[in-house]
Amino acid sequence: MNLPSLVWADFRTDRAESSPVDGLSGRFRIQHVVEPATLAQSIEQASPLFVCFEYDYPNLPALKVLRATKQTYPSLPILMLTVHHSEALAIWAFRTRVWDFLVKPLTTDELSDRIAPLLSILELLRQARRENAMPAPRIPPENRFGVPHLGQHAAQTALAYMHRHYAEPLRLKEVAGACQMNHYEFSRAFKRSVGLTFREYLCRYRLERSLELLGNPHATVSEIACAVGLPNLSHFTRTFRQRVGITPSQYRHETGTQKTHRSPQQEHSSGALPPIN
Repeated sequence: MNLPSLVWADFRTDRAESSPVDGLSGRFRIQHVVEPATLAQSIEQASPLFVCFEYDYPNLPALKVLRATKQTYPSLPILMLTVHHSEALAIWAFRTRVWDFLVKPLTTDELSDRIAPLLSILELLRQARRENAMPAPRIPPENRFGVPHLGQHAAQTALAYMHRHYAEPLRLKEVAGACQMNHYEFSRAFKRSVGLTFREYLCRYRLERSLELLGNPHATVSEIACAVGLPNLSHFTRTFRQRVGITPSQYRHETGTQKTHRSPQQEHSSGALPPIN
């Protein structure tokens, strides 16, 4: 029987204690990792459906490993299990874009119940990729001729900076400074290369991230608002409704955790945001 794979990053200080992940051995081929230095290799070898990071009382180095893993494998779902719980830790976890944040004690059955929606979504996405296979996209013309001009280079630098720091307060002057440009030059270069103003792009990017997080039924709307850099809940809800057409709570209710993959035309007609790169 060919079982799906999961990687278990076991960073507990006391591994003699039983773990709910142990009980999943009948459903998954578990790659057990206890050394942070071997985690990336295990992920490459196992090609897991998801990774379980298990802690009792996580310290700074152990949390940095989780964050680095998500940055290296952004599409790989991560479950975080911990004994220590605080609102600050939960917000950090969702800002890091973990799939679920679970507080122990937790039974294997409870863990399985929390994994079930994720497995359903992964299966739907797998089917959608098969049914919507498309020819390889053509390389954009501007990328066929070597080094980009100053405006394109600034926009690429700005996008990378924004994607790293969108959960924080971001101002145009700060991003322009990261590109070593004054904000007037930067505004023109960004709009010319991206097709959107800095503020419009940042707003859309944050809302796209919020759409992803709303697929997790265990994250509150307030936590999600903080995780995408819009900590004022009223402002987040108002902006979401203006752009998507419904409130975050209504979106979550209507889509649920079983939301299927739809074409961009269907997404737009249902109130979702047009995708941005």
